[in-house]
Amino acid sequence: MPDTSSIKSRISKNVKSISAYSVPRIECSVKLDGNESPYDLESEEKIILSEWLTELPLNRYPDSEALGVRTSLSRKVDFPVDGILLGNGSDEIIQMVIEVLGGKSGCVLVPSPTFSMYGITSLILGKRIAEVALDKNFDIDVKPTLEMIHSEDPDIVFLATPNNPTGNSFSEEKVLEILDTSKGAVVVDEAYCDFSKKSYIDHIGEHENLLVLRTMSKIGFAGVRLGMLFACPQIVSEVNKARLPYNINSLSQRVMSFALENPGIVDRKIDLILSERERLRTELESIDAIHVYPTDANFFLVRVPDADFLFTELVKNDILVRRFKEKGRLANCLRVTVGTREENDRLTEALVGIFSS
Repeated sequence: MPDTSSIKSRISKNVKSISAYSVPRIECSVKLDGNESPYDLESEEKIILSEWLTELPLNRYPDSEALGVRTSLSRKVDFPVDGILLGNGSDEIIQMVIEVLGGKSGCVLVPSPTFSMYGITSLILGKRIAEVALDKNFDIDVKPTLEMIHSEDPDIVFLATPNNPTGNSFSEEKVLEILDTSKGAVVVDEAYCDFSKKSYIDHIGEHENLLVLRTMSKIGFAGVRLGMLFACPQIVSEVNKARLPYNINSLSQRVMSFALENPGIVDRKIDLILSERERLRTELESIDAIHVYPTDANFFLVRVPDADFLFTELVKNDILVRRFKEKGRLANCLRVTVGTREENDRLTEALVGIFSS
């Protein structure tokens, strides 16, 4: 066995100090842990998509700038094409933004709790993390946040709204106050905007430090791994310097073109999720042992007496939800993705049985 001690001694302290982002590999037929859409393309939709894909010359590199997709997206969103950049999921864009825009104070400000990849990626890239706790309603606690901005001068502030894992949208006036105060970039992550029906893209013209992220992952195309950045063209041109060549493969570009050309397919599934979200909310709130937090996303954060026990019991019922092992604000919390009608019924039936036994 080769001795790797010399190589390991060269690993950065920042990387050694963190754990890798991981998704538990637990096989359950009802999968409500990943905030994906529960609705795949229907058979006839897949036939149409397959016809699109057969035209691809897979022996050739993809469009290096993904110009065709960006042009279609520009028309759909009514935003300049040179203000749009695509990534291999939002995660890649987060990495590019930190690499390019994190070069002055070296500080990245994030609310807590929020999407963990902001902090993980920042630490890997050698940045310093400033965390500000959300208030009792999981909204931005604006006074300490602004104080932190003044004292730390963060290069980047990440705000996910609706927030993951809490599900709620941040107050717009607080987001705009942060934009007015911060001298660095403010990244508004709109991964769940299709369910909240709120967006900050229209504010980019008046706030040159505003960058908006979106993704295809929550609306039926998680397997495509495609994220979107909207910002001032001058900012996008700089972030683009960190983009790896041919980062969006031909298949992903073609699938996104298909989705943009067939918006009714996506919209119908979003409407189904929104309808099921309200039905599931009513069912969950009817169980006394469960506290359901407000949500604008496609999932619920719930607090229960014993999250480990409930997680285990749900797995026994062939149902997988997201468990948070850390202490603090998320102690005894679970995150439940809105599933199909049948999946949601199985969940609520299992919950009633567990809490009545």
